Parts: sequence; C-alpha cells; structure tokens
Amino acid sequence: MEKEEAKAKETEAEDNPAEDKPTKEEQKEKAPSTQKSEDIISKANTAAARIEEATKELTVQLDRQEAMKVEETLGGKTEAGQGKVEITPEEYAKKVMANDIETTTT
Repeated sequence: MEKEEAKAKETEAEDNPAEDKPTKEEQKEKAPSTQKSEDIISKANTAAARIEEATKELTVQLDRQEAMKVEETLGGKTEAGQGKVEITPEEYAKKVMANDIETTTT
C-alpha cells in the first residue's frame, strides 16, 4: 500500500511541477534582477571599504595635526608663527628709563 502511494506521489509530481520550483522562463525573468541586486551590493561593499580606509587615513592625519598643534603651543609659538616675547618687570623698567618703549597711537 505504501509503495502505491509513493508511486502516485511521484507521478503526480511529474505531472504537476512543484510551486516552489520556478520554470525556466521565471528563472530568466528573475536572473537580471538578482544580478542587478548583487552588483549593487558588491558596489556598496566596495564603497564601504573605501570609506573605511579613508576614515583610517584621516584619523592618522588628525592625530598628526593634533600632535603638531600641541608641540607648537607648548613650544611658545603662536598661530602666526612668531614666538611670544615676555618682558620681565626689570627689563620693562630699563626700557622706560632708556626711553626705548614702542608706543602705538590710535
């Protein structure tokens, strides 16, 4: 009895293709869209990899810039590239007595 049921199911499957299996025409219709989506995904992955690489490079460059800025600041340089000149009170008194003070008029 089981053999007869199995044979009946086999002949039925041959006569009626399963709904899950697409026909050749359906496969041809679906193939370009899957290829397009695969192309889009691969392009997106490539772009993501480039962005990650660029982000790493920018991080390295930013770290370098920060280190340079700290070094300049601690070294006494201003943003204009000129060093700060501090005058002690004794030096100022000497310049005043020698009349060597630069005055600005506005």
